[in-house]
Amino acid sequence: MSAPDTIVIARGPGETRFALLADERCLEVAHVRNIEAQPGDVFVGRIGEPMPGGGAVFVDIGVAPHGVLELKGKSFPAGAAVAVEVVTPARADKGHKLKLSRLAVPPGAQAGARIFAGPSPALQWWQRYRDAIAEIVVEPRAEAKAYRSLLGDDAPIDVHDGRASAFDHFGIEEEIEAALAPRVALPGGGALIIEPTAALTAIDVDAGAARMDAANREAVVEVARQIRLRNLAGVILADFIAGKDKRKLVSDLKAQLADDPAGPRLTGLTPSGLMEIVRPRLRPSLSELLAGSAEAAGYRALRLACRELAARRASKITLGVAPAVAALLNERLFLALDEARRMASGDIVVEARPALPVGQIDIGA
Repeated sequence: MSAPDTIVIARGPGETRFALLADERCLEVAHVRNIEAQPGDVFVGRIGEPMPGGGAVFVDIGVAPHGVLELKGKSFPAGAAVAVEVVTPARADKGHKLKLSRLAVPPGAQAGARIFAGPSPALQWWQRYRDAIAEIVVEPRAEAKAYRSLLGDDAPIDVHDGRASAFDHFGIEEEIEAALAPRVALPGGGALIIEPTAALTAIDVDAGAARMDAANREAVVEVARQIRLRNLAGVILADFIAGKDKRKLVSDLKAQLADDPAGPRLTGLTPSGLMEIVRPRLRPSLSELLAGSAEAAGYRALRLACRELAARRASKITLGVAPAVAALLNERLFLALDEARRMASGDIVVEARPALPVGQIDIGA
């Protein structure tokens, strides 16, 4: 896999999206949303009830759901304010994983206050790949100054002012959409079938019209890319096509996984011949963030509304969305809606339309 050469940063209402590219292909995507906790964020937490079995307590950090803090021999009274760092943000079935921060709770700080923001994905990528990055594309222009300050004067920052969004221009939207589907086509005619379950993720290599050895070689590269792009975590089992070269495939896949900053471990072959990979969970997976989510539809609706207001040079636009999306935009995502109105210098009216599915957005004058 080629070294990353491009970083794309796109600020939208309520969130900033980041993409890392190599040879015009997407390697990694991150969504940083204002109302969500991110790895490395430090909050003023309020100690809550102990977890069953002891050894850990629930902590309210002001971002639902409550987090879990392992006490490791320490004790705090219920209601105490402590500075806690987010290790892993919450996902569908688990709260935030927290650890005690070395930062002190500022005087007068309220529970739920964010007192330190975790590192930007753009900064992490720039520090890791500085020698290979040829371009850092920022959208909109108003964000460029902040990233020049964050990344330094030598950062090759360009502003994207195209008619299409930066994510559309670089094909990132298309790659994200493809990464939500189970089937990934390989260049020679084979395919990967990727199926996440509650316990693990299964990846099957299908040769299709390709030769077995050729399909396996292509699959080694694409398996590593898809794991990182989809942000798969936990136990991953990859079933390559049976052959005499599985030991070499293990070595090749280890080499492809080596550049993944999450630090996946290829533990070897299972007794049934599957390759077992264990990857730490740092953020929710792409499918957890985007697949069928009312929140994802809400953010996308606001991005579309901003672009349509600019394209039409209108002062007002109507967003027709499913009731669940309308409720989010008018409640939990209200600040994002307000930011969209400021960014577009126009009014955005949200209409709940019961006949619309969650993912459909109607835009009118």
